[in-house]
Amino acid sequence: MYILSIKSKRWNIAMQHFYFLEKPANFRKSMKVVGYTHSLVPSRKLVKSETIHISLQEHELSLYLALSEGNRKILRRAQKESYQVILYKEPSIENLIAFQQFYNQFAKRKKIEAISKSQMETILLLNEQGALLLSEIQSFCGQTLCYRLDIVHEKKAMSYFEATCHGTALPAQLKRPFRYANRFLIWHNLLHLKEQGFVLYDMGELTDNRNVRAFKLSFGGQVVHVYSGYIIQSKIRALLLGVQKWRK
Repeated sequence: MYILSIKSKRWNIAMQHFYFLEKPANFRKSMKVVGYTHSLVPSRKLVKSETIHISLQEHELSLYLALSEGNRKILRRAQKESYQVILYKEPSIENLIAFQQFYNQFAKRKKIEAISKSQMETILLLNEQGALLLSEIQSFCGQTLCYRLDIVHEKKAMSYFEATCHGTALPAQLKRPFRYANRFLIWHNLLHLKEQGFVLYDMGELTDNRNVRAFKLSFGGQVVHVYSGYIIQSKIRALLLGVQKWRK
């Protein structure tokens, strides 16, 4: 099985980052920094967190019935909207830059961390390996309502970034489509990935934010433990790289 990982250098420090590990990975001793995202291999050196795994091997009806009643109601309403869904299976650099700009405007409004230069470098490295799916949902008049960026690899996918437009600035006729857009896009993408033979969708970390947690749980699936973070042999390297979640 091919393991998804990217290699890079910052401040002349060799780094390697692994995604979705199911068993311990081998790496060169020259790697001074080793990162992990949603590894299933338990490790006291990494940060343990929760996520939701949705099995895409279930029948479509089973997936639908696993949704919360509120989500099913929203999807029924969303079916009446004239959405245009765009899937960028091989996003260009221009597509990703447009997404970054959209996301960073969203992050500023929500007062959360923007996509930094180093994070964008990681996104581009993942894209070089064909490990990204960028999706966009537009209104009937071409207004972008929502973007989602997923990591895809070996028939598994994970929610990476998502962003919505500024709802209060929309004209009245777009406010209702806006309210349904993100949930509609998630459901659309789940069915698309299922059709493509994917077996698992990871909803991303379940944070302590009550609203975010409830939103992700509303799509069904199973809560599982995953391990993320960095293993760094030097505190100085951690400071240089601006890494917070790290262990020796």
